[in-house]
Amino acid sequence: MKTLSLALLALLGSSTAYCWDAQSHAAIGLVAEKRLTPETRRHIEHILGNFDLASIAGWMDELRSATKGFGPLAGNTEARQFAQRYPHNDQWHYVDLPLGETKYTDDGPFSRPEDVVHEINIAVRVLEDKSSAVPPRIAIYMIVHLVGEVHQPLHVANGFYDLSNPAHPVLITDPKAAAGKEDDKGANDLSFGSQRMDELHAYWDGLLPAKVAGSKDPLALAKKLSDAIQSGAWASAGDHYSWAEGWATESVAAARQAYAGISFGPAEMEGGKLRRIHVTLPANYDVSAVPLARERLAKAAFHLAELLNAINWPARS
Repeated sequence: MKTLSLALLALLGSSTAYCWDAQSHAAIGLVAEKRLTPETRRHIEHILGNFDLASIAGWMDELRSATKGFGPLAGNTEARQFAQRYPHNDQWHYVDLPLGETKYTDDGPFSRPEDVVHEINIAVRVLEDKSSAVPPRIAIYMIVHLVGEVHQPLHVANGFYDLSNPAHPVLITDPKAAAGKEDDKGANDLSFGSQRMDELHAYWDGLLPAKVAGSKDPLALAKKLSDAIQSGAWASAGDHYSWAEGWATESVAAARQAYAGISFGPAEMEGGKLRRIHVTLPANYDVSAVPLARERLAKAAFHLAELLNAINWPARS
């Protein structure tokens, strides 16, 4: 494995509490770049000046820190201009599908024009010279990060609830019944303790990947992910413009496993809106959650390389 770049070291030292953490995104990039074809490497290097995917893997997260004046991108002109042009870019990282949804559809009742699936496809079109929505450099940043996001189960599926009796919340999985109901923001509002990392979403973002790796070292996690890849079984079918939809559909199924066995306690409400639901995780939660997290991270790395290699890169001088 390569020596970590200064940009990656800065990323790892920053706060990324909204998605797979910095370790995870860096590891996904490390594994994916080793699976790139020479032609893909040449095109990426033409645009970026290198093909160090790990060092750019967290750019989309660091935008949020930069707008508040801290983090690796604080003061970065490109980041500031991008955030000004796309003030809602934080909504590109996810889509909120009910747990009972069987398939992501781009015009479905829970999909959005700016959800994670649509944004991956927009970035692909930019790199194929079919759109000028963002500069090619940022399109690569988007793909590297958002392919990771669409494989995080809690960035695709959402718990919806009947809160007519807040003392006994009822999880709703049926898509038709879920419409208009209060949701748990991708399990960010599910609390099994008193600490920040005791929210289920944060547990999946950071603690489970560290358990997969046995440490917080992205190189150690990358090794685990490389060993887990099943190339023949994981190849995406059909047109590469439809792949992100399929990956989102897989993540909903994985999210059903992530919610399995959870006991829902009382809900805290604030101004008529859900603030928090106290939950109890099964005693053996990690027995299934750790291998599931390993598989989702490994698939993210495999599919990231697969997508970059499938892009119809335009001829360049």
